[in-house]
Amino acid sequence: MVFGEINSALSIWDRFRKWYRSRKSPTVPPSVATRFVRLLESHGVHRNQIPRFIGHGLTLRDVQDDTVLLAKLNEEILEVVCTLFVIRREWLDGAEKRAHLCKDFYQRPEAFFSFVKNLIEKNPDERIQGVLIAPNECDWRATALLILQETVGYVGEKPIWRYHLCDNLPFTYWKARAYLTACIAICWKRDIFIHGITMPMETIAQLAWGETLLGWQGEGIWALGHKTWDPEDMALRPEAFLEGINPEQDNFGIKSGLESWLDLEAQGFMDSGFGKSARQDFQQELAKHFPS
Repeated sequence: MVFGEINSALSIWDRFRKWYRSRKSPTVPPSVATRFVRLLESHGVHRNQIPRFIGHGLTLRDVQDDTVLLAKLNEEILEVVCTLFVIRREWLDGAEKRAHLCKDFYQRPEAFFSFVKNLIEKNPDERIQGVLIAPNECDWRATALLILQETVGYVGEKPIWRYHLCDNLPFTYWKARAYLTACIAICWKRDIFIHGITMPMETIAQLAWGETLLGWQGEGIWALGHKTWDPEDMALRPEAFLEGINPEQDNFGIKSGLESWLDLEAQGFMDSGFGKSARQDFQQELAKHFPS
C-alpha cells in the first residue's frame, strides 16, 4: 500500500517535470533600446561608440545597460537615427517587422535621376557605391535588387554607411530590363559605381521585403559577395543587355527590349559616361534580328 502511494506520487511528479520542461518560456520582445543598439551595431557602430557617433547627450554609462538607455531615448534621438539610416520608425518601435522599405522606380527613370541627384547634392563629399543583385534563375517571377550604399559618418577612420533599396525590377522582362539599365547608366554617369552579383531569387526577395536589417556589421555591400558581372555592360553591349531576357512569342521580348533601350537612349538615359554611344550597336542588333 505504501509502495503504491509512493509510486503514484513519483508518477505525478514525473509528469509534472515533463510538463514543466516542455512548457515554452514566453518570449520577451526586444525593447526600443535593444533595437536601437542592434541597429547601430549592424551598421558597424559598437555599443561603446554610440555616444560619440550619435551625440544628443548620450554618455558611455547610458549605453551599458538597455534599461538605462531606454530612459534616455527621446523622440528626437529616435527620429534622428531613423532618418540617418533610412529605417522605418515602426520597426524601431517594435510594431512591425519591416525595417526597410524599397523604393520603386519602375518606368520612372526621371524620378530615379532626381533621387540620385538629391543624394549627391546632400552629401557631396562622400562617395556612393552600389550593388545590383541579379537572380540565378531564369524565372519570370525573379526580380533584381539594386542597393545603393551612402557614407553618412565615421567612427575614427571607419566609414558608416546607410542603404537605399530599389526593387520591382523583374529581371527577365524586357521592359523592366530596359528601365533597370537606364538606372545603372544614370549611376555610372555620376560616378556611382555598381558591381554585379547573383543570388537565388528567394534570397533576393527576402532582402527586398525589408525584414533583413542591412549593415552586415559594418562590412558594407561587399559582404554580399564579390563581383561576378558588370551591370554597366547592359548600357554598352546588346548581347549583355539581352542576356536572360524572356524572348516571348516570335521574339517579341527581344524586339521590344531593343526598341525600349533605343527609346530611352534617345531621351538621354543610357549615357553612362563612357564617351562612346552604343546606339549604333543596338540599332544593328535590332536590324539583325528584325530586318525591315
